[in-house]
Amino acid sequence: MQDGQAHISVSDNGIGIAAEEQQHIFELFAQAKRDLDRSEGGLGIGLAVARKMVELHGGSIHCHSAGIGQGTRFSVSLPSVLPQEKRAEPNIIAPAMPKSGLPTIMVVDDNADGAEMLASLMNMMGYVTLVENGSHSALNTAREAQPQICILDIGLPDMDGNELARRLRAQPETANALLIAVTGYGQPGDKETSLQAGFDHYLIKPVDISSLFTLLAAETARRTPAPEAAHQ
Repeated sequence: MQDGQAHISVSDNGIGIAAEEQQHIFELFAQAKRDLDRSEGGLGIGLAVARKMVELHGGSIHCHSAGIGQGTRFSVSLPSVLPQEKRAEPNIIAPAMPKSGLPTIMVVDDNADGAEMLASLMNMMGYVTLVENGSHSALNTAREAQPQICILDIGLPDMDGNELARRLRAQPETANALLIAVTGYGQPGDKETSLQAGFDHYLIKPVDISSLFTLLAAETARRTPAPEAAHQ
């Protein structure tokens, strides 16, 4: 305990983190090794969730590594229990948005753990989320639940995300939904193909979490009627 803060550090002697990666390691979908087939590296979500949880409690989290092969140290600082007037406001990443009437979001990704963790992150912000790991099941869920926002991976095994987007646009239940691609495919031609398939936005991994939540907040505001209109 120091200066009203509780400090916790965890160190290992593992593979370490390269200097150029350390400033991005807490970003959503960031990985020390980024292969499209996900054969190496983690999900790229856990540290973003950890940072979010720590910041919601008014704390901070940092990492330090001397480089590849030299281990890593993660340090967490959290405020001790203080009188209400002395408590610092949490550093919330996402923009302010109304908590009532939030759009329903469907996340589609064949990486089940990654999809669930991304959904959990949005649940923390008050959204109702649906998770599907296949395109055909996603189409069925979309017809029943009518999500207003769909976050889709492109590299799906049974039907790729572009074809899924086309079919969602063809369904009356999701014809006007906001479609966001979150993918590791980053070539200009990949983006153009997806936009032509019906996506509204194309986000390349590692995704800046604040950018994602800015899109969600803008869509929430667009779909929320003005107070005057709501009472007419």
